[in-house]
Amino acid sequence: MVGSLRFGLLFSFLLLLQAQAVVADTLEAQRAQYRSAFTALTRGDAKPLERHRASLQGYPLYPYLELEELRRRISSASPGEIDRFLARHAGQLPASRLRAAWLQVLQSQQRWDDYLHYYVDDPANIERRCVQAWALLQTGQSAAAQQRISALWLSPRSLPKSCDALFQAWYKRGNPGSAMAWQRFNLAMGAGEYQVARYLTRFMDAAHTADATLYLQIKDNPALVGNTQRFRRGNPRHSQIVEFGLLKLAGSNTVSARRNFESYARSGVLDTESMRNVAPRIAANMASNSGREALEWILGLEPAARSDALSEDAVRYALRGSGWEPVMSALQILPPALVTEQRWEYWSARAREAGNTLSASEEISNSYHRVRATRSYYGFLAADRLGMPYEMQHVPVPVSDELLAATGRNPGISRAREFFLIGNGPESRREWQHTILAMPLAERLAAAKLADQWGWHQLAITTLASVQNWDDLELRFPILFSKQFDGAARGQGMDNAWLYAIARQESAMNATVKSPAGALGLMQVMPATAQLTARRAGIRYRGSSDLLDPSTNVTIGSRYMRMMLDDFQQNRILAAAAYNAGPGRVRQWLRRLPDKVEHDRFVETIPFRETRQYVQNVLSFAVVYAYLQGRSTPLVQPGEQLIRNPYFVQTALAE
Repeated sequence: MVGSLRFGLLFSFLLLLQAQAVVADTLEAQRAQYRSAFTALTRGDAKPLERHRASLQGYPLYPYLELEELRRRISSASPGEIDRFLARHAGQLPASRLRAAWLQVLQSQQRWDDYLHYYVDDPANIERRCVQAWALLQTGQSAAAQQRISALWLSPRSLPKSCDALFQAWYKRGNPGSAMAWQRFNLAMGAGEYQVARYLTRFMDAAHTADATLYLQIKDNPALVGNTQRFRRGNPRHSQIVEFGLLKLAGSNTVSARRNFESYARSGVLDTESMRNVAPRIAANMASNSGREALEWILGLEPAARSDALSEDAVRYALRGSGWEPVMSALQILPPALVTEQRWEYWSARAREAGNTLSASEEISNSYHRVRATRSYYGFLAADRLGMPYEMQHVPVPVSDELLAATGRNPGISRAREFFLIGNGPESRREWQHTILAMPLAERLAAAKLADQWGWHQLAITTLASVQNWDDLELRFPILFSKQFDGAARGQGMDNAWLYAIARQESAMNATVKSPAGALGLMQVMPATAQLTARRAGIRYRGSSDLLDPSTNVTIGSRYMRMMLDDFQQNRILAAAAYNAGPGRVRQWLRRLPDKVEHDRFVETIPFRETRQYVQNVLSFAVVYAYLQGRSTPLVQPGEQLIRNPYFVQTALAE
């Protein structure tokens, strides 16, 4: 009996293996047939597709063969064929691509009613929106066309040539008026599109043209904004001109910009919006020399002139100093909506604690406890103030096996996976992004889980971020390339959690990513930096393509991080800032410090928003990566509690 049972189990297992082998063989055959048929279709040969059509019917990428075959003869395709394909793949990327090709045919054949029937709004496609507006005109829908043309025309930049006929017809109907022309003129000036701005003056009456001429003169000579006699209170155009001029002037003469700003604010020439746009620029330029001076100026402004961002800047300028009273003063001007944000609740508690506000000790403790409840940079800071452990709050995404399987069968997800498996990464990502945008929350979470299981860790991270799910730490912080990171950490004498944190922030653990600036790979190393680092450290490096190899990338990236640590007092805060913004800028920031400053004050006052967020992220990510490896590590090491100005003694002696 037992022998029969064992034989049955063995036989079933062998049948399963055989079935899996058949599926694998079938899939490989389909891939070969797909490549052959697709290549032939691009040459106008449909025979391979007809030969393999039956065996390719169930292949995930078969819709792309149908699409290519229809595209090849789309001028003669019937509406019925188009409709059937669009219905079969409704809401999916192949349907979107066929629709785009079909709209081009309808445009070329001037079938405007049909064009409007098939048109689906795409805000990013200006040319297609122009054709839609033209179709509305041609079908007698003038009011609807007028609305769309106005929205298209109000662009700060030059519009596609294909829109010219539409706008010429619109101009013949007396459009645009001077007010609309000015509106676009102001947008163009703000975007630095001065050639477009000059062109727009032809649509203005004498009064608008005079103001536009003055606007352009101030662009060339910002000091002209100081001629206060030329601008009138209650004139919106004059407020815009003065705003532009003050922003320009602030870059070259902050003192003059400040003086003129105050004059125009008192006289009412600058409206509230313009004041809020200009004040942060003037304050930032003042703060480059003196944070205290910038703070005092902001505190002296009328509340209406202070934007939320400027109020936050005021707290940071106060934190640059050494006392806490200015910080308390700056915190008091924060709008109510910002006061309860964890960042500012932390700093409010911190300032009250440092000010020895004993009567408020319970309130201070309660504030820290509220902030500590979050897994974040400020939550970790608050936990350190309380001497309590960090709240990690790891919560796996709630996805059932049934939903996971169903999501994997989604046609778009299946196509994304198959494109990836045949080596077409760009099409894989396009299918993925198009598909998840239409998914409800639960399916999107399942898609993130699938992406992680399939090794698409960057897509898992970005998919979770798209639904603001921050609590599945294993999905958000994958531990990958452990051999490379562990070896580099040992070789450079640092915690592997720190290197993981840098790579997670830099590339979301994508070994093949290339930034617009040219940085490559896991640790986003610039080729010039790689060459210099490799030469100094004796690391083999043959060129930028080596940086797409995880071993080379992590070896060079970790060595560069070691160089930054050695340059900056073994302080990870400074090293991370240097890794992001460059060591030269970090030295500039250090020179402005007093003898020493607390670590949290230093990080909060990093001038670059990107670098400030970068440092906060990598410090926090290192805590998370240690936790995921069963360890604990402090947000800030003992030797990093104080940031010291290494130039302070020399500066003092020189004075």
